[in-house]
Amino acid sequence: MSAGKHLLRGLVIVSVIIVLLVVMAWALYTPALNRAADAIVLHSPTISYRYLGTYEGSAACLHVVARVRVTVSSTGVSSVELLQRPFGNMDLLVDRIIKAGGVPVDVISGATVSSKVVMKAVDDALMKQRP
Repeated sequence: MSAGKHLLRGLVIVSVIIVLLVVMAWALYTPALNRAADAIVLHSPTISYRYLGTYEGSAACLHVVARVRVTVSSTGVSSVELLQRPFGNMDLLVDRIIKAGGVPVDVISGATVSSKVVMKAVDDALMKQRP
């Protein structure tokens, strides 16, 4: 075999090994991420959104992180600004939180990890309310 064929064969073997390692890491990491996301618990009941002001909160689930700034008005949550945005389009979720006037706890089952982390970050901000 020529040197070029040896090099090509070596590159193919290394590429296959890298792909196998990535697939194995993904297969091991994904269930851990889903278990961690399923363990997220929201603590701020809608009735507690009564102190007007702006609050910051954050949440993380392994590598998924969100930081938010939440404004509470007399009608509940009136705005949510994503200071650190997780992967994915969170605009629909933010609209839903504002429309509900708070964290819609009923949507947490079946939500994506990123959605759960954003809801937990909003929840964290709301738990910082003080009279």
